[in-house]
Amino acid sequence: MKMSKFYFLGLLSLGLVFTGCSDDDDSDDSQSTCPTPTDVIVDDSESTSVTLSWSSTGDNWTIEYGEQGFSQGSGTTVEATSNPYTVMGLEADTDYDFYVRTNCSDGTSSGYSSAITSSTPNPIVGSWEAYDVSPLLAGLGITGITAEFRADQTYTVVSESDGAETQLDGTYTVDGEANADGIYYIILDQSSPATLTSEGIFAVYVASPDSMWYEVAQTDPAITGVTPPTVEDGFGSTSGGAFGETNIQKYSRQ
Repeated sequence: MKMSKFYFLGLLSLGLVFTGCSDDDDSDDSQSTCPTPTDVIVDDSESTSVTLSWSSTGDNWTIEYGEQGFSQGSGTTVEATSNPYTVMGLEADTDYDFYVRTNCSDGTSSGYSSAITSSTPNPIVGSWEAYDVSPLLAGLGITGITAEFRADQTYTVVSESDGAETQLDGTYTVDGEANADGIYYIILDQSSPATLTSEGIFAVYVASPDSMWYEVAQTDPAITGVTPPTVEDGFGSTSGGAFGETNIQKYSRQ
């Protein structure tokens, strides 16, 4: 059975959800000593942390935040020691308001608010590099793979063979929750350079850095005799185990 490098390379393929956005600027333009934060951007990566950046000059910035609807002065305040600044340790699936504010010498302050919903990303989200290219792909001449799974459920995979790179792009869906062994089912709809669908499984193991085992197979167009691995049967179950562990790719988080 002859397979192109795209068959099992259907490989690879989250944001803070904006629930509202409003300006809360009570600054007096005549007070040049108390600049107003402008062009405040809330990073839209799905996470239990949020990064804010803003266009302003001056010092004495603080970030105040609390659950959506909190009144200014009643939330948690942190000194914004850099721009951008990342607020860590938010509760998953909780609505927050954020204010970037100045603390001026005359006691006045000004700011901006943006309501967001934090959520916990699927562990596949991030950048990955293969530390163990599967024997099946290595047999096709592939010597390296990098993958980027994004919060918006798009992915980019770049494989290297004989010094040349091939980029695969598409969208992915993680189907359901992980089983007791931490294995998820994933569906990948590749859009470039060829249109195809692959299905399979992955598991992320927490370490420094995290590692990921990943095993998928092309399902559309179907390949005679090839079926994807299943969560129930685990790694090595492509085509009912016919390929053994030769279709398992192993990655490190970057």
